[in-house]
Amino acid sequence: MDRYADPEVAAGQKAYMRGKFEFLGVKTPDRRRASKSFITAHGPQVVPDLWAEPEREFQYVGADVLWAKVSQLSSTDVEWLGGFVQQKSWWDTVDALAKTIGQVATAQQMLDWSVADHLWLRRVAIIHQLRRKASTDADLLARIIVNNVGSTEFYINKAIGWALREYSKTDADWVRGFVATHELSRLSQREALKRLGG
Repeated sequence: MDRYADPEVAAGQKAYMRGKFEFLGVKTPDRRRASKSFITAHGPQVVPDLWAEPEREFQYVGADVLWAKVSQLSSTDVEWLGGFVQQKSWWDTVDALAKTIGQVATAQQMLDWSVADHLWLRRVAIIHQLRRKASTDADLLARIIVNNVGSTEFYINKAIGWALREYSKTDADWVRGFVATHELSRLSQREALKRLGG
């Protein structure tokens, strides 16, 4: 990826991520182009090495590897995947990992994560069903959200609203009813009802 590195882009990326990580300055389309053959050639076992690299782009490639090779993963890998959620944690990698974890985790594993001490494990639990549409387990979604009602964490309340907003595309009445009968944060309510005129 070095040939795509741009110090000016890196400075902007670092600022956007509040200075939490170093960047090479590789834009997303270039990263995907540069890593395509690498992802084809490697399986999930390469991800710990990518997570150990100092530049954030390597963690993005790691998340891309996991998504590309999700068929090689199962619920027995969820604890291992949770390790990446808890290392160098921020919304960018966590949300990418949630997509993969949502494909392999059991409902009980996500319920367990929904009450975990670690903020980002709880966020994964809340958003792991995003875009499942009619395949969403609404009861599971409700239980996970209820486990997090009352949180003062921005990234939890934002995730609750996001999950509900996505599901409102499938079952608007269910989401309206859920919001009406639960004491959600103002942020969660606003996000949940964004498509419903709320």
